Amino acid sequence: MVEGLNSPNIHTPKTLSEYGNIMLHNTNTSLWAGGTYIMTRPDVYPSRATGTDNIIYLGEIEELHRFQRNDRVAEFGAMVPLYQMATSGKGVLPKILVSNIESIGCSIITRRATIGGALCTPDMTTSIPGTLIALSSNVEMKIVKKKRLHSRWAPISRLVDKNGRFQLPPKALLSRVRIAINQPSYQKFFCTKDFMSKPEDSVAIAFVADWEQDILQNARLVITLPKSGICFSRDIDNIFTALRFPLEDSEYDSIYNVLFAFISSSFQISPLQKAIIRSFVGTVVEELNRKALTMPISEN
Repeated sequence: MVEGLNSPNIHTPKTLSEYGNIMLHNTNTSLWAGGTYIMTRPDVYPSRATGTDNIIYLGEIEELHRFQRNDRVAEFGAMVPLYQMATSGKGVLPKILVSNIESIGCSIITRRATIGGALCTPDMTTSIPGTLIALSSNVEMKIVKKKRLHSRWAPISRLVDKNGRFQLPPKALLSRVRIAINQPSYQKFFCTKDFMSKPEDSVAIAFVADWEQDILQNARLVITLPKSGICFSRDIDNIFTALRFPLEDSEYDSIYNVLFAFISSSFQISPLQKAIIRSFVGTVVEELNRKALTMPISEN
């Protein structure tokens, strides 16, 4: 224990209403979910630097552990572990999300790590938000306002600030994640193995699209640089949507140049990250070229 540092108050609400009441009567609070990210950071607790007077443990709020689905979407409470998502949703969730979860680590880690925690990590960005953005997922937030707890849904993409960081409004709690269960016909995910241990050279990339004859529809490319943030652009997505496969080498070079001009304008990127992204885009183009070349010739 740091000398002279008083232990923070630990609150364990059982319902979201109790959580809202605690937030109304306490300032300088820190939320604790699975703790897998927090406990890997140096000097988080105890620490004079954080100055946290109150910790709210979310694990006993039953509403945050719920999972439900219909024929269009699946909804996961923020405290649902990633392992549970990958196992219970393996035949339902888009394959790219299951691949993302499995890339994070062994079941010892994913049984503790929660979907809410994976989205709300401070200081660095995990690989999960980028994949959820590629899948056009939404989140529900509980916001303390005018002495009441209000609910609000928003696309995850709209909660990414100008620095590429997922950012909730002040005094907001992420309560649910809603994911469409439709399977895009083309899904590709890649993440470096040392994403958490070497964030300065790591990268995660999610790409989804619907394949229609020799073109892509609803293409979405999201690149996550853990130290810099989440990189995506409707203009880049429109470039992929406008392509007709198979591509010529010059067309691929043009995509690469436009993509990196956009990334470099807003984000710091290392040479290794550039090489990884270029290789990923090259693999996508090669696979789609092959797909176009093996299509049966239609008879008119």
